[in-house]
Amino acid sequence: MTKKVIVVLLLTMGYTLSAQDYKFRKVSKEELKEKVYAKDSTAPAAYLYINRKSFYRYSKGEGLFLITEIHKRIKIYNTDGFDYATETINLYEGDSEEKATAIKGYTYTLEGDDIVETKLGKDGIFKTQQSKNRNQVKFTMPNVKAGSVVEFSYTIRSPYVQSIDEFIFQDAIPIKKVVASMRILEYFKFRQRQKGFLPLVPKVDSSRDPNLNLNVTITSFDLEHIPAMKRENFVSNIRNYRAGVKFEIISLEIPGSTYKAYSKTWDDVVKTIYTSGSFGDELDKSNYFKEELDVALEGVAGEEARIKKVLEFAKQKVKWNTYRGYGVDEGTRKAYKEGTGNSADINLMLVAMLKHAGIKAHPVLTSTRDHGVPLFPTLQGYNYVIAAAKVGDTYHLLDATNSYSTMDVLPTRTLNWLGRMVSENGNSETMDLMPRKKSIDMVMMQVDLNEDGSIDAKIRQQYTQNNAYMFRNMYNKGTEESFLEELEKEQGDIEISDYELKNNEELYKPIVQNYSLYKEDVIETISGKLYFSPMLHLCTMESPFKAEKREYPVDYGFPWEDKYMITIKIPEGYKVESVPESMALSLPDNVGSFKYLISATDTTINLRATLSSPTAVIPANYYEFLKQFYTQIVEKETEKVVLSKI
Repeated sequence: MTKKVIVVLLLTMGYTLSAQDYKFRKVSKEELKEKVYAKDSTAPAAYLYINRKSFYRYSKGEGLFLITEIHKRIKIYNTDGFDYATETINLYEGDSEEKATAIKGYTYTLEGDDIVETKLGKDGIFKTQQSKNRNQVKFTMPNVKAGSVVEFSYTIRSPYVQSIDEFIFQDAIPIKKVVASMRILEYFKFRQRQKGFLPLVPKVDSSRDPNLNLNVTITSFDLEHIPAMKRENFVSNIRNYRAGVKFEIISLEIPGSTYKAYSKTWDDVVKTIYTSGSFGDELDKSNYFKEELDVALEGVAGEEARIKKVLEFAKQKVKWNTYRGYGVDEGTRKAYKEGTGNSADINLMLVAMLKHAGIKAHPVLTSTRDHGVPLFPTLQGYNYVIAAAKVGDTYHLLDATNSYSTMDVLPTRTLNWLGRMVSENGNSETMDLMPRKKSIDMVMMQVDLNEDGSIDAKIRQQYTQNNAYMFRNMYNKGTEESFLEELEKEQGDIEISDYELKNNEELYKPIVQNYSLYKEDVIETISGKLYFSPMLHLCTMESPFKAEKREYPVDYGFPWEDKYMITIKIPEGYKVESVPESMALSLPDNVGSFKYLISATDTTINLRATLSSPTAVIPANYYEFLKQFYTQIVEKETEKVVLSKI
């Protein structure tokens, strides 16, 4: 090898080492000049580096603490990546308080050939209370522009030494390098659980902690070029599937002094929750509401009727303050008196009311969709509670935090696979949270075709179950005018008139909306012939499933059925030259079906189309079938009717 080649190699190595310097405040010009992420040019931002260290420290007079140090460096490629310049730190506060300390950060920009630093000021760091036991520290890096690099670090000091936050190795943007380590003291026994689809092979070493004079086991990870988790349609919470490691405590044993076993099964978790003062004790209190509830129940016969009455009574008496939890904040009695409470204040009160009304009822622990699916038994697995009421052999699920929920129609946030019903003495069993009935969206449309390519139509649309629940929440959050403006945009700039809504306040009846519409440019005229899809502006133009492969299940939220009954009047002077063929499709194991039935007479075209899924969640192994299924649906719904002049 020549001297010249060796010099070039050394220079190249030196450049590489310089570019890979991840020490705090050692951002390079090469990082700032980078226009796109090399392995994913679509990424709006990328983590250039993430470092997490978790370990234990002892403080005289306070005891043992879990310390977590975080360092992140992020490249912002364009304005879509600005959200990654904001960091949110969630902290728990119970008998003791977790704290975020030593927060520091810089934004780096390139101006000419100079690197300009902008420091994160203390006035840019905000702490808010999310609930009685949840605090949040949040900061946004200053002076962020397309092309900036932001870098920050902080330390979390937690007295909850047995509770280790999940190690996260994947995000919605790519990660160039992540280094992480967990130092576990010899007194602790933890079970390590991995999740996601990336192969994670930790390195395990042993050493001596000089501060604590104890042996430690060091579990470390060093990963590079981790792809982004691409957001896809019908995923309840993509964080359920991201690569990560959870350290789950089994026991604490100090020889000759202490032995404590922690939760190992869901039964252990539930018993711990049930015996806490903020849960089980609230289920049998009734003095504060029984007089008023007894009056409301006078003359109400039948168990289902009484359940519905109790639910409406609870919804009217106490409004949700948006705080979530399975334990009460101030207690059911105070929430009833003040008319406001968190999810547990309201729904544990609902259980107590149902029991007072002679209904067999129990609380059901759940995890909301944004909290994720509780894969492993920990106290942090659940963050919410609803009620279950038994009639005969059937349990009905209830949630009184939303004005428009009904028996067996829960707020969408709670429809998250399985919950755990808590019975007397803290015993428990799994409870399927998925609705048993399909939610129907039925459209009936009478259409007149106009020779200028526009249509006039009269529509009657009906929603049931969860579809009706979502409609009521959307319609009632603003004015009818704003709702109709949004509906007009959603359906492709239609013009709506003569709008009428039925059953908005009658929650156990379907929502029915009637209106007239006018839409331009629906029909194409070529050589005197008219071409149009018989589903008009309602046809599916593209498949929601475009990814080559999919690793997560398709989560619709609830079983559903969309039905279309369309009658199109043929304009005078025209006849039907051709219509699409009818079609029936089904997915394996009947997890989905599509029917398209069309017929024509001298005066009308009649279409009956149905698309449905009787299951809320379709496993990922059906994805290839699902892609083909929707490709055929798009092809069929976009096929044209041809009318020619007589």
